[in-house]
Amino acid sequence: MKKYTAFTLIEMLIVMGILILLLAIGIAVGRYAIQRSQNVKHMDAARNLYAALIKYKLDYKAYPSIGGTCSDCIEKEFFAYSTGYNGSPAHFILKPYLESESKFDGGTNATYYYAVDETDQQFVVVCVSLGDVDDEKQRGFYCTGDGIGLLPEGNPITDNEIGSQESGDPLATIVMSLDNSDWIQADGFSLSGN
Repeated sequence: MKKYTAFTLIEMLIVMGILILLLAIGIAVGRYAIQRSQNVKHMDAARNLYAALIKYKLDYKAYPSIGGTCSDCIEKEFFAYSTGYNGSPAHFILKPYLESESKFDGGTNATYYYAVDETDQQFVVVCVSLGDVDDEKQRGFYCTGDGIGLLPEGNPITDNEIGSQESGDPLATIVMSLDNSDWIQADGFSLSGN
């Protein structure tokens, strides 16, 4: 009688099952790594904006305000104008203070938020959505600045890492009420047209 040395159907199915399981685990780990790297890029960009604001404050003794009646005042979408993506050169107040020689890079699509105390512009908060523009993917927000715990006045942001609105974090609604500028990876800061 002849003895066969090939794999049986059962053995082949077991090997295929193991390979499929390893592939699924690899894909999940890869997706997590990509998401984590995007979060780190957004947090780093928010810290860079905050560092530029600190440098501005060192020169002018106050953070830039929003609104006002002057012809060169930035009324809304502060980062879209101040980083040099929109408006006139008179609006590009943060551009010289950004770390990069070229234009600011905010990573993948996100919304950057800005709050400054209205009294004497001595405290500021910079936040970024971690789940696309206006946190559409419901991944929450990251905030930095010396105004954490103070701004916005009357209802302050008290933590650096904030959950999404869907998760029920009340701070998410506060962040989304701040002045905001949408960052589109392909175009930079774009104006919302509001």
